[in-house]
Amino acid sequence: MLVEMIREIRSAEEQAEEIKRSAHLEARRMVQEAELKAAEVYQQSAAAAEAEGRQVVAAGEQEGQGLVAPIQQRAAEEIEKIVAAARGKQEAAITMVMERIVKSYGHS
Repeated sequence: MLVEMIREIRSAEEQAEEIKRSAHLEARRMVQEAELKAAEVYQQSAAAAEAEGRQVVAAGEQEGQGLVAPIQQRAAEEIEKIVAAARGKQEAAITMVMERIVKSYGHS
């Protein structure tokens, strides 16, 4: 009877050790799985943040272009006005220079 009890105790101890080993293995597997899942979630979050950042930059660039276009248009119009005014004065300046040259040489 004592021998039988010792065998039962050993068997129970062996079962307890096996359960303990299985629990450790399962815990390691769960930790690895959680680490992989966390890395996956991190990658997805980083990709989403990067995509959102690109969208924000693109929207900013588009808004900037919307603000710059009218200014560029006004600048082009001003340049045209200045060039036109300069061309108009150019003829008068050429005429005046030619008159002075002619007067200074006395060929009138």
